[in-house]
Amino acid sequence: MKRDIAILIYSRGRESLLARLIDDLDRSYMPALEAGDLSACAFIYAQNYSGAYLDGLRQRHAAAIEAGRLILCEAERPHSCIGEVFVAAADAMHARVDYRLAMLMDDDSLYRADAQVDANLRDTARLFLQKGDRAYSLKLGPARVVEYWPFIDSAGPIMPFKEKMLWVSRAVMEEALAFPAFAALAVGEDVVLAAIAWRGGAEKCFGVFGLGTFLHLGFEPDEESAGLAMGGGYGELVGYDETKQADPELGKYGAAFRGGIVPHTVLPEIFVGPEHPHHTISGIKPEAVAHYGARDTGFSRIDRKAAIGKTLEAG
Repeated sequence: MKRDIAILIYSRGRESLLARLIDDLDRSYMPALEAGDLSACAFIYAQNYSGAYLDGLRQRHAAAIEAGRLILCEAERPHSCIGEVFVAAADAMHARVDYRLAMLMDDDSLYRADAQVDANLRDTARLFLQKGDRAYSLKLGPARVVEYWPFIDSAGPIMPFKEKMLWVSRAVMEEALAFPAFAALAVGEDVVLAAIAWRGGAEKCFGVFGLGTFLHLGFEPDEESAGLAMGGGYGELVGYDETKQADPELGKYGAAFRGGIVPHTVLPEIFVGPEHPHHTISGIKPEAVAHYGARDTGFSRIDRKAAIGKTLEAG
């Protein structure tokens, strides 16, 4: 099956959240893309769901499945770490879909569409495909004007992993699948994916602002999602106990980050180690920014003050 865009969602034991996201995709997100003559599908790699639940989703979304807009793929075995999940999910998607652009989307995401946001989504996807860029990291921002900024802010280098969505070319996905340490990652698979894209061509990786209604429950709860129990997810995979206090610095992934294979382990030339003051899951070495950082080409020439002024006017 050929598609311009394949949305990859690996979901673990979140029945209400996954059902709502699929509804959002079917009702709003896919139509917004298709209105711009962009073909797309959502590939759901499902783990820890009952057969009855998955059968119910298949019945409810039979038309989308028949049209090739939705693929539900049940995990064949349990996984022990997030890197293994990503590799299994991406391999399964590659076996089913010939795509040009992959979008990673969390299963606890929301899409609240309006005409301008839908147009921004289409325009951004079209430009990515036309230019053949390696990666886009979506940033929310309060305004509806689409702007392209450097992937990484060299003043405070943090890898812009899936900040609500990471879009990468198929070539980047294939590079990640060929990266030998990927499947061993205990945490930060999206961080490493972004790093692989960036180090392979920083001048073709951008941050995209202006999709202001793409939400994530953990960060921007709205009136519909406020107070909704999260449950499930990859906290369970790394042994996080919801009844206990999360790591004060690293949240529910703290134990995995402190004791497992992490971005710094597999890409020490890019990520800082635990002794560094920027040591988070995604802190980048200044020398890596100097070595790999984008030259002043393409969108990176945008004047920051002018861009900020334009955003304020639009807002």
